[in-house]
Formats: sequence, C-alpha cells, structure tokens
Amino acid sequence: CFETAAEIAEKAGVSASAAVRVSGRLGFESFGRFKKALQDELKRELTGSSNVRPIPYEKIKSYDGLTDQELIGAIRQNSLRNIERDQNPGDYDSYSRAADILSGAERVYLVGFRACAGFAASFGVMLSCIRPGVHVVNGSCPTVDTLVDLTGRDAVAVISYDRYSSEAVFAASMARKAGSRIIAVTDRPSSPVCAGAEAILLNSTENLSFYNSYVSLVMSMEVLTGLVSRRGREQNEERLKKMEEFLTETGQY
Repeated sequence: CFETAAEIAEKAGVSASAAVRVSGRLGFESFGRFKKALQDELKRELTGSSNVRPIPYEKIKSYDGLTDQELIGAIRQNSLRNIERDQNPGDYDSYSRAADILSGAERVYLVGFRACAGFAASFGVMLSCIRPGVHVVNGSCPTVDTLVDLTGRDAVAVISYDRYSSEAVFAASMARKAGSRIIAVTDRPSSPVCAGAEAILLNSTENLSFYNSYVSLVMSMEVLTGLVSRRGREQNEERLKKMEEFLTETGQY
C-alpha cells in the first residue's frame, strides 16, 4: 500500500495504467485514494483496532450535555455531510455498472438484516414497480432456503455496514458460489460483503448517536431505481400502468 502504480504493475506483470484502472473499478476517485484506504486498513490491523467501533451503549455518551435543539441541529448537519461526502463523480461508473446488473438479471435478490432489513424491503418495493422477479432477503424467510437456487443469471445486492451482519456475509458467500452477479452496498472497500462484487457502492454512515446514519443509503437506492427505470422505460411504464389499475381497483390509495 506504499508502492507506486509502476512498482505494483511490475510485480503483477501489467502496465501502470492497468494498476490505476483497478482502483477506479473498485470505486475510488483516484489511485491515491485507493492507497490511502489500504494504508488506513493496515494501520487498524497493526494497532489491533480493525473493525473495532464503539459499542452502542458506549457511543450514546457522545452527546451527553447537548440540549434537544443542539442535538437536532448536530444530527441534521451530520446527515448533510454524509450525503455531500458521497456525491463523488468517481462513483458514477459503479452506479451505472450496478444498474446494468439489476436491469439485466433474470432475478434480483436484495439482502439486508437487522437495521438494513427495512431498507432492503423498501428497495424491493421500489424495484418491483419497474421490473419483475425482485426478492427481498431480510430474515422474514430462511436465508438458505431463499438463496439455494441462485444461478449465474441472478443478481444479489447485499446491504451491510459496520458492524457487518454475519447473515449478510453468508448470503454474499452463497451468491459467489452460485456465480451470481454481486452488488455490495456498504461503507468501505474492505467490507466482507465486497468479496467478488462487480459493483461496490460506498455510503458514509458516520453519526453522533449509537446507530449508523442511513441517509446516504437512501440516496443510493433512489439513484439505482432511477437508473434501472431508464434502462427499460417502455416496459417500466406499462408495468406501472398495470399496477395502478389494480391499486385503484383494490382501493389502496
């Protein structure tokens, strides 16, 4: 993680530009940022602090002494910073690649557990409006039973953030073994759900409180839904019209 692109390329037997392109394919804005992420990961490992974050009941102390008004303002500002931090043009290729995968798959499985379970369900509703064959894996049904028939024609989007759900990691492993196309929606390239992923979408989850901030995840879900919708506009329009007829007939709205 301290070598130049040329030094890495020489060891790998490729060109320096190829080494730089790898960092772009992994979702980094530049080769320098790729190296910085590796250096930070190495530092955490060497100091014994890898994947160690404050336990929720410890982090809750961080806003002791704040008034309600101060806490409201601080959390709002933090949410805005997370969104701004993730508005990175270097990630656009990753979003486009993820949208291609979601559009072209025979079936789409959206995986999320614990706090991410509800987001997986919401994302499932959004994508189901514009394409068939969308399935949510969030603990409502056994994971193994739901994913056992995965094939290389399917896509699996795994949503997981530090502290990573072991079930989400296992679901990603099942997808790899089945040869399915994997999209990782997570917080860092070293996340265990990134292994074997064709597209990695990174969200900032920093928060003052004891839980992760998910505003950037919601932004990613909206971006992906918009991109997938564009890729099959006529089919999506017909599907939405048909759904609207049934929704009107049942009086749901």
